[in-house]
Amino acid sequence: MNKGFKPRVGRKYIGSYRPRMDGLEKASGETEYIDDIALKNKFPGMLYAKILTSPYPHARIKSFDLSRAEKIPGVKAILTYKDPEVASLRPFSDSWTDGANNASYDSMWQPLTKDRRALSDHVCWVGDDAGIVVAAKTEESAEQALRSLDIEWEQLPFFLDPREAMKPGSPVIHPEINPDSNILPWNPSCGPHIESDEATTFGGAEVEELPPHIVAERGDLEKAFGESDVVVETTSKYSNPTQGVLDNWCCVAKWENDNLTVWSNSYQPNQTRLFYSEMFQMPMNKIRLISPYVGGSHGRGDSGERPFFLYTALLAKKTGRPVKFKHTRRQTFCDTRTEQYAYCKAGAGKDGKINGIYIKIIGNSGAYSGHTMSCLHLIPLEYVEVSMAPIPNLKVETYGVYTNKLSSSCMRAIGNIELNFLIVLGMDKLAEKLGMDPIELTLKNFGDNKAVPNKSLEGVLREGAEKIGWGRWHKPGEGRLYNGTKKRGIGFSFHNGWHTSWQELRRGPMQVIIRINPDGTVQLDAPTVETGPGSNSCCIFACSDTLGVPVEDIRWISTMDTEISGKDQVQTDSAVSHILPEGIHAAALEAKRKLLDLAAPKLGFKAEDLDIEDGRIYVKKEKQKGMTIKELLWKGDLIPIVTSVSMKLPGDATGVPFMAAFAEVEVDTETGQPEVLKLVVVSDCGTVMYATGAEAQQIGGQCMGLGETLTEEIIYDEATGVPLNFNFIDYKMPTMADFPEIEPVPMEIWKGAGEYGACGIGEPVLCCTPRAVANAVYNALGVRIDSVPITPDKIINALNSNLRSE
Repeated sequence: MNKGFKPRVGRKYIGSYRPRMDGLEKASGETEYIDDIALKNKFPGMLYAKILTSPYPHARIKSFDLSRAEKIPGVKAILTYKDPEVASLRPFSDSWTDGANNASYDSMWQPLTKDRRALSDHVCWVGDDAGIVVAAKTEESAEQALRSLDIEWEQLPFFLDPREAMKPGSPVIHPEINPDSNILPWNPSCGPHIESDEATTFGGAEVEELPPHIVAERGDLEKAFGESDVVVETTSKYSNPTQGVLDNWCCVAKWENDNLTVWSNSYQPNQTRLFYSEMFQMPMNKIRLISPYVGGSHGRGDSGERPFFLYTALLAKKTGRPVKFKHTRRQTFCDTRTEQYAYCKAGAGKDGKINGIYIKIIGNSGAYSGHTMSCLHLIPLEYVEVSMAPIPNLKVETYGVYTNKLSSSCMRAIGNIELNFLIVLGMDKLAEKLGMDPIELTLKNFGDNKAVPNKSLEGVLREGAEKIGWGRWHKPGEGRLYNGTKKRGIGFSFHNGWHTSWQELRRGPMQVIIRINPDGTVQLDAPTVETGPGSNSCCIFACSDTLGVPVEDIRWISTMDTEISGKDQVQTDSAVSHILPEGIHAAALEAKRKLLDLAAPKLGFKAEDLDIEDGRIYVKKEKQKGMTIKELLWKGDLIPIVTSVSMKLPGDATGVPFMAAFAEVEVDTETGQPEVLKLVVVSDCGTVMYATGAEAQQIGGQCMGLGETLTEEIIYDEATGVPLNFNFIDYKMPTMADFPEIEPVPMEIWKGAGEYGACGIGEPVLCCTPRAVANAVYNALGVRIDSVPITPDKIINALNSNLRSE
């Protein structure tokens, strides 16, 4: 940490550099995760569930025989898709919400793509859950039972490429969703299509319905291109990395009479309880979800309506014993980012003012819809509003297409990282053709309103340019050689932030309870499942700053339990780091008022003449006069002071902040090996809630950002559809040894609504990395690599192709 950040509003804890509040607990091994709970000694008689997985990319089970499997010692139950308790369950989507809000069966985000079953005879990728699950006394017995099944399969045609799958007449993968095509239907709950002459069209203004797949359209695009002095066209491909979460999906289900309790690493336990209630048609007060700390999620938990929750609970009911299900390391490769084939056309005048942009994206949904429509509709729609407001003419066209790859799910920076890779490529090409500095082109054309330059965008770009040494930027391929064969270049990318307060209103009211005990200690019930970003520290800091109690005296309740906790705030982005503190601030102010009202007659002053600092109530004008909170409460009735709030976030439309990444690379022209020498990550946070945590996000996020840029990709055998690298050796995620110098730069330029006016940065911090590196490679070599990962073979092929064309 560089400790260079200085907050614009001085507070004792918020905005500070200090250790995480749970750091010692985690480092000492005291923190409980699901693997510390789901143990046989804690659940006597516990059984282990194992699911049959598909050996084919697309198939149906024609028939099966369980007789040999049922005879395996230790096997206690087998469920199949034909069993009435399974067959009676309604189809569903595994993405009812984006994770942030709760949704019933009838209000799920993807109402037209209910393509999942708890157990199904229809399988859609190699490794897909098939229609038979076993519960046994040991994992080995369950696995042996699965190997003993006699199954007759009907293999069906399969597709890996969405461009092939969407062709007219192609065999349909999900006829129950679209009988005529593999193209996913438009889901209206993803947000409206927009068409308007006004730049700000989404989030309040009236909208006009457009044809399906046209996400946004305004102005006269054909005329705009005709009037442009320069027009560029470009294509890009974004690959299919996975979240790489080490804390594998896991749950333990246990019934007591007709009450169900589930321990899991779902980070949205309230929504998971609702999922059970809706699918099993059970009262919610008979279902209890308990979630401890989660070891990272990176978006995985947003697709939280998983079939395994259902069949694990059904097995537990059938056997009358606790049942545990946990993904193996191979099974944790269960969904992926939305692979995209994209096209961009942009036109501008000689002054660099963009007249129009056209974008077309074909997204690979994979086997199930997941979050494909959010990625392809909601995200581009939001981008049009908050980044492209100054551009008068535009059109965005997107298609989600079923294939037989892994399902497209939610993944950190969902949709934004792919969109950024395309659009900033177009801007880099446009700037080159105009003979402009791409930073200046960006400032002329992007922002959340028509006025340019945008203050936040300009601030992060100027700061990043200074940090990277933008004066060294040269014409593509014209830099000097290093060590005989290596060339260097620099590049940048920019993107809007998201998860501001007005963008999070769908969460509904947040719920917070503060209990001040008679000894002056505080219990903070700010319900959220902590996944690693440090939001719990932000919650404690906000409580301490507002209430005037030392952080050491505040205990944050870490385990989410739907039996006793309020509605959880789900860790999408690092947004909880500012969302819950808004509610905590309100609750702490009320608790503080109660304390001062109690203390006023004892000190002989009015409550407004008093304040609290470090757990001591004092007279503002005579600070030596006062008493501790314990001295006040201990002599009374020993009843704790309790305050609670249930309040909505402030909804003022405040626009958004921006962030940027600047990269310096070195590429060996003989081997094609790229190396990132330095990465500068600049984030306008609005308010930096926790400087140590913000910089940790900026640095740590590059494990994903650099991984997707340089190495991460799921490889399939084109002939068989079999994925070839479902392990953490062949699927190459970067380690600490692979990291370059990373300079984190948190800033406070934009200001949102509320006490803190912050914006989450946990997702945007990696959003710009792939394009910044790709632009830097182009600056170094003069050849473009416009697909990720950027690998040595792609670089050598591009260099050779460039030589042949000269």
